[in-house]
Amino acid sequence: MKRISQIALLLITVAVIGTACSNSKKAASTTVPRQDFKGTWVVTGTSVEGTDTKNLKVEAFDDVALKCFEGSVWVFPNNGYGSYTINGQDCSGGARQILWSTRNSNGVTHLNFKRVDGLKKNQSKNVAEGYSMEVTSSGDGHFIAQSPISFEGKTIYIVYNFQRQ
Repeated sequence: MKRISQIALLLITVAVIGTACSNSKKAASTTVPRQDFKGTWVVTGTSVEGTDTKNLKVEAFDDVALKCFEGSVWVFPNNGYGSYTINGQDCSGGARQILWSTRNSNGVTHLNFKRVDGLKKNQSKNVAEGYSMEVTSSGDGHFIAQSPISFEGKTIYIVYNFQRQ
């Protein structure tokens, strides 16, 4: 009888450990497939998290003021050569050509792009500098991405809300 109790206890322990491990694997797999980004998107809102933003002036992606990205249209085609277009009043409007990609690392999806304005396709792959946004939330027809930046010795985040057009 003692032997049966020991075997039952061993089986229960193995089952609990197996369940715990399988749940952690599912939780870590929250990446977004590249094809989910393909299409046209509009930035419906922007914000800064991690600091008091009262007097903070943010120029996003070394381009224009953060408020100018609200209403911007982003195009992510299959071939990776896309664009974003600034439409806001009092902003330096127009289309910016980008080369975009995604990267999944440790269960986190990063949406990466580099500006390739005025470059031929064969020259654009030589651009070394770019930008990365961590996708923090994704659902049917929308996603939220954030860009970390260093500010006064700490990391703050610029957050972008994207809606499929």
